[in-house]
Amino acid sequence: MGLSRYQHSFIYASLLTLLLISTGVYLNSSKISERIDLIFYDLMLPFHATEMSNEIVIIAIDNNSLEQLGRWPWSRSTHAALINKLTEYKAAAVGIDILFPDPQQGVPKADTELAEAILKNGRVALSVAPDLLADGMMIELLPLPELALGAAAIGHVDIELDQDGRCRRVFLYSGINDTRWPTLTLAMLEIAGRAPSLPIKQTQLLQSSEHWNRSHSMLIPFASRTQTPTIISWADITNGFVNPEQIAGKYVLIGATAAGLGDAFATPAAEAHQRMSGVELNAHILNALLQGRAIQPLTPLNQQILSGIITLLCAAAVFLLPLRSGLFSSLVLIISTPLISLALLQTKLLWFPPTAPLIPLMLIWPVWSFWQLSADAQLRRQLQQQLEHQTRHHKATGLPNSSMLTSRLRQLAASEQHNDQITGLMVIHFDWPGSAGTTLGRPIADDLLKAIGERLKTVTSDADFIAHMNGDDFAILLDKVSKPDLVLDSAFRLLNELQAPLQLNQEYLLLSPQIGVSLWPGEGHNGVGLLRNAYTAMFKSRIDDSEQLCIYSADLGKQVKIRSQMEQALIHAIERNEFEVYYQPQIKAGSGKIVGVEALLRWHNPTLGWISPATFIPVAEHVGLIRTIGYWILTTACQQLQQWQTIGLPSLRLAVNVSPLQFADPDLTSSIQKIIKDSGINPAQLELEITEGSLMWDMDRAIKVMKKIKHEGVDLAIDDFGTGYSSLSNLRHFPLDRLKIDQSFTREIGKNKDATEITLTILTMAKRLGMRIIAEGVETAEQASFLRKNGCDEFQGFLYSRAVPADQITQLLSESQDSSKHPML
Repeated sequence: MGLSRYQHSFIYASLLTLLLISTGVYLNSSKISERIDLIFYDLMLPFHATEMSNEIVIIAIDNNSLEQLGRWPWSRSTHAALINKLTEYKAAAVGIDILFPDPQQGVPKADTELAEAILKNGRVALSVAPDLLADGMMIELLPLPELALGAAAIGHVDIELDQDGRCRRVFLYSGINDTRWPTLTLAMLEIAGRAPSLPIKQTQLLQSSEHWNRSHSMLIPFASRTQTPTIISWADITNGFVNPEQIAGKYVLIGATAAGLGDAFATPAAEAHQRMSGVELNAHILNALLQGRAIQPLTPLNQQILSGIITLLCAAAVFLLPLRSGLFSSLVLIISTPLISLALLQTKLLWFPPTAPLIPLMLIWPVWSFWQLSADAQLRRQLQQQLEHQTRHHKATGLPNSSMLTSRLRQLAASEQHNDQITGLMVIHFDWPGSAGTTLGRPIADDLLKAIGERLKTVTSDADFIAHMNGDDFAILLDKVSKPDLVLDSAFRLLNELQAPLQLNQEYLLLSPQIGVSLWPGEGHNGVGLLRNAYTAMFKSRIDDSEQLCIYSADLGKQVKIRSQMEQALIHAIERNEFEVYYQPQIKAGSGKIVGVEALLRWHNPTLGWISPATFIPVAEHVGLIRTIGYWILTTACQQLQQWQTIGLPSLRLAVNVSPLQFADPDLTSSIQKIIKDSGINPAQLELEITEGSLMWDMDRAIKVMKKIKHEGVDLAIDDFGTGYSSLSNLRHFPLDRLKIDQSFTREIGKNKDATEITLTILTMAKRLGMRIIAEGVETAEQASFLRKNGCDEFQGFLYSRAVPADQITQLLSESQDSSKHPML
């Protein structure tokens, strides 16, 4: 016969209670929750802060004293003089928070003077502290025997730091092998006959660090921040600026408060990011002992009993009351527990760490309500499992997604079984005309992705991990490969398989995969690096049309990183005035006159430096900024041309390049109209250079656009002719004014027979078509002579001038200005 619901509840409640009480016992006996308890203690500090006793005086080695008495350390004679002053002023007890373990060098009489002063006073306590030698041996830094003989007592200045590096407690007795040394402040009270009785036995709080033993722990009840001990500068004592009544009958602590001198500790009583000097900390300890306000931790047994009672009360309320009432009761007890701790602190000077009972209290109601609502919880778990499956698998293909791959990579990185094996990761991007979602329709697009996933399963082994990253990106993880070549062989084999036609319903599709490969161990230091590197290689494959498979290397990573930096810099280049238009003169072949200039873009980035147009123009085209940049160049160059006209310089033709993307802009003609109108130039002075690729993509559209531009009075030239796919026969269809021979042919004149013949052919055909001809890249007199002889109209190249800033063109035109001549080079 099965157990009833009541019996199940009783058993579960009993087990839960035992578990939570055990949790409290464990937390009380361990230091897991100590940091949280320390936070509670600090928050309660203002409520149990004490007033600082006016019986405590600090004689400070401060900046004023250092300025007057010189750099530290001072002569022991100086110390002796101070002790004699304190003897004269009749201090109740003197505690020196300074160590004197070694004789003073060079002045042996100084130690004798100090010993005599200490002996004469008869109420001086010297300091002892632990020290760790290089060999790991712990020793005591005792005062010189000569000084110790005259001291009324010796006390330790060992300070205990909590887990967070703050000082909140002190051990009243410490020492090597036994705890014979009282704390310095307790030694002072013993001298004055006011030492408090210690209610806690030594064995109950015995702690050992190496061989330095500590006992009689005491939590320090710091005085409030507005209550500070009386601090008198050492220099004021020696200079006689102090009234003896300020010292008479007082407990005097001597120590350093100057920055960088002596120890300083973080305490809950100090302001944020400030530290308390060791002598001030001792003043707070002395204040607590004087007022009998020393706080003692509750004994472990009493902590366990009190925690257990609180836990049982909460458990009874939660188990016996309805869920809402149980929640309210548990919240009341959760709030009450810190209040109980505060009450014990204020009334009994006992510290009860509240975290140990608080954690079970916070767990009782959630765990119990979870069990009570098990039916709903079961449903939630099922829904959660479905959600987790969806979050770890791609909806279209059912393959593991990027999150699951990342987890797998983390597992591999954490495993130590792959030190002698290779892990390879391939990231594959698939391209097809248009978007799968818009060209084929979403259902068919999902079918296509699913078909790709099935294709990947058939061309890989069962041991390979296939993931669908997002959209058109997939990944294949090859684990436990013996050598890198096997990964690369798999990648090449996979590329060949994926290039085969893929059947979808009744159609066959040709996919164009780009694959990035990374290896680990290798350039990637972990799983995340492996994935990043594979994506980097795939991205490089996508932007490099000549490679469908790219293998990651450090150099490749640098290239992509630089490209990324360049893309980011390009976005803000115009607004940050990083671009500048340079101008290269165009020369009349027969006379050597400057008849025009070509506007050429130059870019200087503060971080990347000077960047070649051959480098950043393709990037600008890729990210879609080339149209914006192109119109900026055209606007800037036209404005400059108008400036030259305004100051009376000779009329020039301005040649400006139009990129293929800019030529495809539907607003090209209207934009040119506006720029010409705004700048005020004569449109006949403007010549737009168009590449062959722009014309051949759609000849009919290109002709329409060119006719519109010609209608505005602007000349047109074909740029870099001979490097594209057009033929000379096609030129007759375009309304061109000028043909520009590419520099790759110009530079080979006289060197390469084929290049020379092609150049002659271009010159001949262009003349027959009635077009003027300009050759770029003219660098030698021989090239210029050959071109001039064969009918080339104009030259442009380093033989005459490099591209230079506008002000240099202005200077050149001004110097060469003649009413009857154009400027000459």
